[in-house]
Amino acid sequence: MTKLLLISGSPRKGSNSSKVIRHIQEQLEAAGATCNVFDLNTDKLPLYEYDQAQYELEIVRKLVQQVHEADGYVICTPEYHGAMSGALKNALDFLGGKDFSGKPCAIAATAGGGKGGINALNNLRTVLRSLYVNTLPNQIIADPNVFNEEGQVTEERTANGLGLLAEQLIAEVKLRKS
Repeated sequence: MTKLLLISGSPRKGSNSSKVIRHIQEQLEAAGATCNVFDLNTDKLPLYEYDQAQYELEIVRKLVQQVHEADGYVICTPEYHGAMSGALKNALDFLGGKDFSGKPCAIAATAGGGKGGINALNNLRTVLRSLYVNTLPNQIIADPNVFNEEGQVTEERTANGLGLLAEQLIAEVKLRKS
């Protein structure tokens, strides 16, 4: 059984990052994967202080345990001022290479109507590389116009790209397990 952790890196309620995560979760579960979601809007972490006592907090233990137990990951972040969200960077600061141990990860970003997303993905790749995450080469940027009023991804190119990311992630997990 493939166990995946999907992280929505936006602290904003109703974020497009959470919509992307829901879309790819449906595809991964349809392919037989078990998915946990860690959503930084509802899973509020304290500000990382490099203090071992923080690792005793229930929410921090939940994050570390879910990262450790997962076979692979999907991370989606909004682009805030040319980088990943501060909330996502803070969450990653609680983790280390031993938590990820070279497992595969698909990444995506959300951006405001043609304003980017690539800088957030480059920033995220740099941080994930330092955590020994095997980040897949393909990535997706979702602009606001790819969602319908119900928050579903309806733009064909983005939906197909997310489907391809899901397929590639499952293939990499299976390859790693063999």
